[in-house]
Amino acid sequence: MTSRWCALLVLSVGLLAGAEPERPEARIEGVLIPRGGKGFLALRLAGGGFELRFFSPERRPLVPEVPRAVVRFTPVGRKTGPESHLLELSADGKALQSARTVRPPHGFRVTVLLFAAGAEQPLETHTADFRPDGD
Repeated sequence: MTSRWCALLVLSVGLLAGAEPERPEARIEGVLIPRGGKGFLALRLAGGGFELRFFSPERRPLVPEVPRAVVRFTPVGRKTGPESHLLELSADGKALQSARTVRPPHGFRVTVLLFAAGAEQPLETHTADFRPDGD
């Protein structure tokens, strides 16, 4: 009982002093791709296709900074060569999504290219190992 009161007292003093209580770090689904001071990208499979979400350096969700992206990869074990999937703004405006299905196996190296509206050259290019859980 005494330890609860001590914890409550410490929390109260911190709140009175203007300190914010520590929040647990948000779990971001998918492969996390650092963007330096711009935060992170999270690439995952959703509904069979790629989904790309944007996060701040504090790992808070952001609206996509670009209207489209391209994910390039070479499927493991297939001789079809590299594939490219166009990702466009989702219906809810919170992510970029591809309409095409990504066939398994899902372990490969991806290159993510971010494009501004009407641009032919990417604003940013990122490379990562894509190995979703469960594959």
